[in-house]
Amino acid sequence: MERVRVIRLLHVREGREADFVNSYEGVHERAARAPGHLGEQLCRSLDDPARWLLTSEWESMDSVKRWRTDPDHRMLVEPMNACLHDDRWTGAFQVRDLMAE
Repeated sequence: MERVRVIRLLHVREGREADFVNSYEGVHERAARAPGHLGEQLCRSLDDPARWLLTSEWESMDSVKRWRTDPDHRMLVEPMNACLHDDRWTGAFQVRDLMAE
C-alpha cells in the first residue's frame, strides 16, 4: 500500500478560531467516510496560536484525488477556508513506515 500523508499549514484569522474548528469538524466527518481515508489530526501551534497544522492520511494518491474532486469537497471546505489567511501551504507526501521495515 502506498500511503500518502497530506499536510496543510494554516494561518487562522484572529477571532475566527471557533468558526474554523466548527467548519473543520464538518469536513472531517465527511472525509472520514471517503474511500481510502485513514485518519487525520488537527494541531494548534503552542508558539503561535494563530498557526495550525492539519494532517490527513490516505491509502493512496488516487484516494486523495478522489476526495479533492468529490462534488461536495469545495462546498465543505469553503467555510473553513474563509477563516484562513492566504499564507497557507499544502503538500502530499509518501509515507515510509520505518516500523514495518
